[in-house]
This record gives sequence, C-alpha cells and structure tokens, in this order.
Amino acid sequence: MRGAVRGAMGMDWFVRLVARKRSRGRDAELDRQVAAALEFQRITRMPALDSMEPVAARKYAEDGMSPLDLDAIAMAEVIDTHVGSIPVRIFVPEGAGPHWIVYFHGGGGVIGSIAASEPATRYLAANTRATVASVGYRLGPEDHHPAAIDDAHAAYAALVSRVPAGARVAVAGDSFGGFLSAHVDHRARRARQRVPDLQVLIYPIVDLTLTSPSIERFADGYLLTKSMMHWFRDNYLKASDDPRDASPRFWPDAELAGSAPAVVVTAGFDPLVDEGDAWAERLAGAGVTVRHRREPSLVHGFLSLAGAIDEARAATDRICADIVDMLRS
Repeated sequence: MRGAVRGAMGMDWFVRLVARKRSRGRDAELDRQVAAALEFQRITRMPALDSMEPVAARKYAEDGMSPLDLDAIAMAEVIDTHVGSIPVRIFVPEGAGPHWIVYFHGGGGVIGSIAASEPATRYLAANTRATVASVGYRLGPEDHHPAAIDDAHAAYAALVSRVPAGARVAVAGDSFGGFLSAHVDHRARRARQRVPDLQVLIYPIVDLTLTSPSIERFADGYLLTKSMMHWFRDNYLKASDDPRDASPRFWPDAELAGSAPAVVVTAGFDPLVDEGDAWAERLAGAGVTVRHRREPSLVHGFLSLAGAIDEARAATDRICADIVDMLRS
C-alpha cells in the first residue's frame, strides 16, 4: 500500500483526476497532492483513530499511520537510553554540530511514539546537523494530565546537562508535541532552570477548550477532525480537569515575557490553525522573537506526508532552515 500510494502521488494525471472533486471554492487553495491524498483516504475508507480504543489506535500509528512518511535517513549514531523511567532515543547525524533539539512527538497525548515519529526526527537531525533527542512520554488515558508534561520537563531538564558547553538547545514538537514544548519552556522559566534557546511549535495545540473558529471551519475532511480532537482531549484529561487550566492559551500575558524565541508553524487547512496563529501573535506581543510561518495549502500532520507530497517536503525543509538560522543567531 505504501508503494502504491507514494507512486500515485508522483503521477500528475492521477493527482489531477483524484483532486478534481476538491478543486472548487475554498479547497481551490489546497495543495493538489494533498487533495488527492485526502480523496484517496475518503475512497478507501481508512479507519478513523477516534473509532478505535486508544491501545489499538497506538498500534495503528506505530505500524505506520501514513504511507507518505519520509524515508529513514541513516545516522552516525542512534542511542537508546532512559531518563529515569522515560525512554529517549538520541539521533546523532553525520557531521553533527554542537546544538541539540529535544523533540516531543504528536498524537494528542494519547497516541504516537518515538518509533512512529522517527522518520521526521531523523530528517530533522540530518537537515539541521543537530543532535535530536526524541522523548517517549506517558500517554492517556492510562496516565492523565499532567503526566506527559511532567515527563517532558523531566527529560528536558536531564538532557540539557548533556549539551556541550556553549552550545544551544531547542525544544520542538508537532501538534501535542508543540503543546509540550510550550509547557517545558514555561516550567523551566518558573523553576529558574536553563531556558531553551529556541522553541519550535509545529501546528501546535495550545487550547484544550477546542473553541477556536477553525475547529468548526475544518471540522471534517482534512486528516485531523473535530471529532478526533475531542477524542484526544477526553482521553488525555481527567473528567475533573478544567481544559483552561491545561492550556497555554490562558496563561496571563505577564507569564509569556521571557519565553524562548519561537518558530511557530501553522497549516492553512488545519482545525488548529486559528489558535496557532493567535499564539504566535501573543508571543510576539509579549516581546518574544517569533518566526511565524503559515503554510497556506497544507493540512495538520504534514510532516507525515513529506515523503511523497512535494509541498509538505518543502515546508519541512523550511522548518529545518528556520531552526538552523535561529539557533545560529
């Protein structure tokens, strides 16, 4: 299936044919290859994550949820280790420089893993020449909020001691991993620990109330759905949790001052695009250096499409270039 889908995405006549149904109105701005992939998903009736139990959904993701993932890039060294009980996989690229990236995978706090995100983390390491430490934090519903944040912060605090003197360290993550990156920066500042030199938030969730207008505007048909977001939240939070208390969006403005410089990347056809755009604006308004890159023709999760969709690969390359530039400046 992986070979068939990837091959089809490379055939222009097939992309034009399949994407034609989504070529009108708002979807005229959607990348053609993405449109074809979405139509392929609809036609083949690929299972929705929120139709599964969390354990089954995790296995589905672990086995390779996207047939369009990046190919794995060879590393100079791959080290499996632990911070306490937290698994960490460290990717050292060929020609590695001194800088580090502590990476938190996506998955709504319910699915995802070091292995499932490995194509992206290897690509990130190879194209930034930074050592990337991918963190396997606890997931709900077995371990509810704030277990994932506790693990992310503990892993960061331990890993930062391995960064060479004079080198810089970034926290980074996609979707829920962006949520964790924001929390790690926030906790490090409050604990008076070493603050990251950069935070990289890739189509992040920052508002667990799920009330941003784009949640409704892109509720269905763009990979991530409104229903999936509610499924993630309901498995991540306890019934007694207030979503506002868990959400960076509701931190007071005074608590944003002094945040690490940020790369914030949003996708035009993403239920989370409005909150990501607004978060970039709030950080900038608090005096934080922000490079906000909006990818107007792409969908949530485009990192996992970059193996076959040209614009997703180009967007991923832009993220890598922004990281290199901002860690150097």
